[in-house]
Amino acid sequence: MEQSSLRLTKRCSEYIPLEDINKMPKGLRGIYVLYNFRPKLKNFDVVYVGMTLGGKGGIRGRLKGHRRKKVGLWTHCSIFEVWDNIRNDEIIELEGLFRHI
Repeated sequence: MEQSSLRLTKRCSEYIPLEDINKMPKGLRGIYVLYNFRPKLKNFDVVYVGMTLGGKGGIRGRLKGHRRKKVGLWTHCSIFEVWDNIRNDEIIELEGLFRHI
């Protein structure tokens, strides 16, 4: 994942294929986006925006759960890990903003 010089996001990785989520580190806190790739249009449609506050596998664990529950709905994801000093209520606020957009 690419290191960030931004205040909120520590690292990010975009448009990760579904089959590569097992390669992610465990325990990441932050925001993630699920996409469905449409080859004919060559674009990614946002399917879902979610967050995790860490614990039980973090973002990777959440994506594995979505892989089982949202079969066929998404093909790729992007993840945005937050810095350790970002509070949980800030992550919740970010997710709310992203979902609204």
